[in-house]
Amino acid sequence: MFDWAKYKTAKGAVKMHTLLDYDGNLPAYINITNGKTADNKGAYDIPLTPRSVIVADAFYNDFSLLNVWDSNKVFFVIRHKENLQFNKIKGNELPENRHENIIIDEIVELKSKSSKMKYPKRLRRVVIWDEKNKNTIELITLNPQVCS
Repeated sequence: MFDWAKYKTAKGAVKMHTLLDYDGNLPAYINITNGKTADNKGAYDIPLTPRSVIVADAFYNDFSLLNVWDSNKVFFVIRHKENLQFNKIKGNELPENRHENIIIDEIVELKSKSSKMKYPKRLRRVVIWDEKNKNTIELITLNPQVCS
């Protein structure tokens, strides 16, 4: 149906990169690309306003993209990839009245030179125990109050 939507020899595919307006629960922006466009590459074109909040999966572990978001004062919470290389700067004390599934809260910086060039700032890393699936969820975020 869409000649431009190349994916495989016999198949086509499209991806719809969407920005939802949380208040109205309606799309505020939609970008349709072919199926081969990586999710994080489509994210560069989404117009974000300062103080927007991005919640995304590990496919968005693109440190250049995180730097663009951070430079534009966009807050992000992203599940990080298992192979994320980082140095722990400090552990944040877990308050006694915390949610019991938060098992790690720490400040980290990226380890590899190439990753640090793309995103030189410190990140907050939070690890949560998912009781239902019996595994951990590892997140990275920027929190100016905690990461400075």
